[in-house]
Amino acid sequence: MSTTPQTSTKTRKTLGNLLHLKQQDRIGWIGLGQMGYYMARNLQGYLSSRSLTMNVWNRSPAKSAKMHNHGARESKTIEDLVANSNIIFTSLANDAAVEEIYEILIDLAGQVDHSIIFVETSTIYPALATKLKEHLAVTPQHTYLQCPVFGRPSVAKAAKLIWVTSGDEKAIKKLCLYFTTMSKSIIHLKTTDVARACSFKLVGNFFVVGTMELLAEGLTLAEKADVDQEHVLKFIEAFFPTPSWTEYSKKMIPSINRNNKKSSSKDKSTKDKDKEPGFSVELGLKDVVHMRQLALDTGASLPTADLAYNHLMAVKEQGKGDQDWSAMIGSLRIATPTPSARTSSEISTSSKADEDGGFARKSEEENDDDVDSEIDARSEKTARPPAYESN
Repeated sequence: MSTTPQTSTKTRKTLGNLLHLKQQDRIGWIGLGQMGYYMARNLQGYLSSRSLTMNVWNRSPAKSAKMHNHGARESKTIEDLVANSNIIFTSLANDAAVEEIYEILIDLAGQVDHSIIFVETSTIYPALATKLKEHLAVTPQHTYLQCPVFGRPSVAKAAKLIWVTSGDEKAIKKLCLYFTTMSKSIIHLKTTDVARACSFKLVGNFFVVGTMELLAEGLTLAEKADVDQEHVLKFIEAFFPTPSWTEYSKKMIPSINRNNKKSSSKDKSTKDKDKEPGFSVELGLKDVVHMRQLALDTGASLPTADLAYNHLMAVKEQGKGDQDWSAMIGSLRIATPTPSARTSSEISTSSKADEDGGFARKSEEENDDDVDSEIDARSEKTARPPAYESN
């Protein structure tokens, strides 16, 4: 009987997959900001476990050098990265950066013989995704996917992002293995309309900023009403036990936020000096401007986003645009004065008037005129469309 070990079907399949990866997939990554760095690091960790690597490029070389320490190949230029990659992920801060980088990428894509799948993961306006896909279609061997992600930098670090996919289904299936190395779940929109993923992302981000607006208002009310905010947090943890509610509440409650910062400072190890960044007011404003514009373009109404926009702008104007966007509560604390003796007096006077059956001095005609004026004023205010900032 032969003693030669037999290769199992599973092992042959694994070896075949590795051979496929080595022969065909050459991954490139552009953009190593707060989100991109952790996403790329997790993907490189997976590739390193299979003796593979990827090419990385970033405007500031320091981040690329950090990725080199994790096993990635540092591309000195975008030209070098395009020449050595047939799958390119991009994670960039805003529409202007995406448009600028893709103008270069699309030009270079027209000069190479191999096909490239471009995976754009940033939060951008739907029209820009459509534009990029159309421009890339001039060289039909290339593919453009719009795959935005949900999650803060800490979530990206833990490889627990939520991915949203749109574009060519075959290309998406090919890349799903890579997506899973950076995420806890994937939502396939099953559409070739890449703008749809951008709209989906803005809807999702609206729920996030809407939650923050709600928490900021409620926690400010608790503070003004002299209700212990830490007790309110216990209620939130018991009644709304979701990470977004509890984490943003902790960031907004001064005593807890201060303690977290002290604890984080003490626990910071010399081995891991990665900062735990948040999502800045500046980036939050960019997203809120996009969702308000989408509402304007589609005939929807987003009064909550309008409020959040005003509060974020107030924080930015205080010179705090680089702070976590949960800092929006600061503008509410300033804008909402503590109840004064005058307010109490007004309430008392109002109550007495109710007891007396109203202000008898006013004639019915005067009252009617006041009501009409109030209705006219409300109508005029409601009729005015909200001001939207152009991008």
